[in-house]
Amino acid sequence: MRKSKALVMLSGGLDSATCLYWAKSKYSDVSAITFNCYDRIRKEKEAAVQIAETAGITNFLQIDIPFIKEWSDYKNSDRLKTDSRRSSYIPSRNLIFYSIAAHYAEFLSIKWIIGGHNFHDGSFFKDATANYIRKMNSLFRQGCSFSDHDPCMIVVPLSKMDRKSIINLAVRLKVPIELTWSCHAKGLTHCGVCYSCIERLDAFKSLGIKDPAFIGRS
Repeated sequence: MRKSKALVMLSGGLDSATCLYWAKSKYSDVSAITFNCYDRIRKEKEAAVQIAETAGITNFLQIDIPFIKEWSDYKNSDRLKTDSRRSSYIPSRNLIFYSIAAHYAEFLSIKWIIGGHNFHDGSFFKDATANYIRKMNSLFRQGCSFSDHDPCMIVVPLSKMDRKSIINLAVRLKVPIELTWSCHAKGLTHCGVCYSCIERLDAFKSLGIKDPAFIGRS
């Protein structure tokens, strides 16, 4: 049945890995999709592959889009110093990524596209807000016409959850947290100082839990 099929946007990070395991608990047929942008962090790409394999995902779509670049790939400006999140900003990121996912979902007869946006994402990345997602779903209703007037839809199960709540959910779902990659540096281990690492470490610390991905980090 089409409505039992889901396609998870899998970046290799904690949020998307949690969404993958959430989807496995909700749907009988789960696929995953990841996007290889320009100069994508190798450890992030490896994490996505390892997580998909560990979860038993047999249909894992790896889409090469080398022409899509982050802000830091285009510009090296003082604006990065005012907000380090800008370095990973991609103009129209979610419009691009979800549109590609919808393209595959329609051909694969998949109803649900699962995104890993959390409660905090929309404060900076405006294309991760609930209103933006609603608008994309509206566009899918108009632009995906080969599904008997029942187009694919984006579902964001973490949208009302903060980082601590997501970690607790990941633990309950037995997500292989040690495989996830959140760092924006290009080293062999999490740097511990970029904004993503700091947010992650603070959340684990506040829960009194050691982050498995940081164990053994030099």
